[in-house]
Amino acid sequence: MKKTLLLLFFVSFHFAFSQTNVSGGIFSNTIWTVSGSPYVLTGDVALFPGYSLTIEPGVVVKFNVAAKLILRGPLYCNGTAQDKITFTSNALTPTKGDWYGIQIENSQGGKILGSNLIGEYATRFMEIKNPSSGEILNIVDSEIRYNDFAFYGHDGNSTHTVILDNLSVHDNTYAYIYAQNVTVTNSVFSNGEKGIHCWESTPNMHVTNCEFYNFSIRAVSMKGEVSYCHIHDNVLGINMVNGFFMTHSTVENNVVGIELTYPLQISGNPIHDNTICNNSEYNFKYLNSYPIDISNNCWCSSDTNVVAAKIYDAYDDASSGIATFTPMNSSCTLDVDVVHTNQEFAFYPNPATHQVTFLHDGALDFVIYDTTGKMIKQGVLQKNLLLSDMHSGFYFIRISKPNSGVFQLSKLIKQ
Repeated sequence: MKKTLLLLFFVSFHFAFSQTNVSGGIFSNTIWTVSGSPYVLTGDVALFPGYSLTIEPGVVVKFNVAAKLILRGPLYCNGTAQDKITFTSNALTPTKGDWYGIQIENSQGGKILGSNLIGEYATRFMEIKNPSSGEILNIVDSEIRYNDFAFYGHDGNSTHTVILDNLSVHDNTYAYIYAQNVTVTNSVFSNGEKGIHCWESTPNMHVTNCEFYNFSIRAVSMKGEVSYCHIHDNVLGINMVNGFFMTHSTVENNVVGIELTYPLQISGNPIHDNTICNNSEYNFKYLNSYPIDISNNCWCSSDTNVVAAKIYDAYDDASSGIATFTPMNSSCTLDVDVVHTNQEFAFYPNPATHQVTFLHDGALDFVIYDTTGKMIKQGVLQKNLLLSDMHSGFYFIRISKPNSGVFQLSKLIKQ
C-alpha cells in the first residue's frame, strides 16, 4: 500500500511540474502542444526556412535570460479568449528585459499570425529584422505589457505590412518604434515613455479608433493618418511632422497637445475636424518659421482671444511662423463618453452598480480595460452585462459587432 501511494505521489508531482526544455534549431513543421506546456527556451531557438511552428491555445512559453525565438518561417499562435498563449520570462520575479524577444527574419520567410496572446518582460517582444514585402505581422485580441519595446520595427524603408487590431499595449517603455506600413485599429496604448513613433520616408501609417494616454515623453510621433482617436493625459500628445494628417480625433488634458518643430514648410490643412482642448500649457505649440493652416478644428471656445492664448506661434516668438486657426468648428465632441460614437451601442445606466443594459438587439463582443490599459474581462453579451464581479472604479469598454469592423470605445464607471 505504501509503495502504491508513493508511486501515485511521484506521478502527480512529475505531472504538476512537467515542462519541455527547448533550444537550437527547428528543422521540421512543429507543434507546441498544451500537454508539453510550459515550453522553456533554455537558449536561442531558430525556426529554419521552409518550416512552420504552431502553438496551441493555452500554451505558456517561457524564456531564460536573454533567450530569443528566431523566425525564418511562419509562427502560427492563435489562442482563444479562455485559453490565451503566453510568452513570458522564466525568472521567479520577472522584470522588463529578462528575455530578448521574438525576432522576425522576414527576408527569409519569418512572420507571425497570432491572436489572444500575452507578451511580457522582453527587451523587444516582437522585432522586425529585415526589409521585405507581404504581410509579416498580424496580431489581434492581445495584451502586450511590461516590455522595453512592445514592437520594434525595421529601421529603413520596406514594403512589408503589419496589421494590429484590438490590442491592449500598456506599461512598456516604448510601444512601437520604427513603425511603417502599419494599420492599427481599435487598440489602447498606455503607460510608458513613448507610444507609436516612425520617421521613415514612406511610413504608410494608418491609426484608427485608438486611445493613447499616460506617456511621459510623447504619445504619437509619426508620418501617416490618425482618425477617430483619443489622445489624452500625456506630457506631449502629438509630435507633428511633415506627412502627418489627423481628423475626427480628440486631443485633451496633455501638457502640450500638439507640438511642431519640423524645419520645413507644411502645406495644406493637415489637421482638421478635431477637438483640441484643455491641454494645460498649450493646445498647439508651433516652433517652425513658416506659416501653417490649422483651421477647421474645435478649440472648445468661440472666443478667438481665448483660443489664441493656448496657441504658441509668431505672436509669442517672432522667429516662429503664424498658425492660422480660423475659421473654427463651432461644435466639439469633448463631452461625449466615446472615442467613436455609434448610437446603437449606447447603454445605461452609467455610472452603474450591478449591470448595464444595451439598446442594441443581438449579440455584441465586449472587452473591458482598467485605466492602465490592462484587460479586465471580455466575452459576448446579450442585452445585459453584469458588473458585480468588478471593483468600483473607472474603466473603458470596447463594444463591437461580431465579425465586423464596427466598434465603440466608451467610458464606464462601476459604483
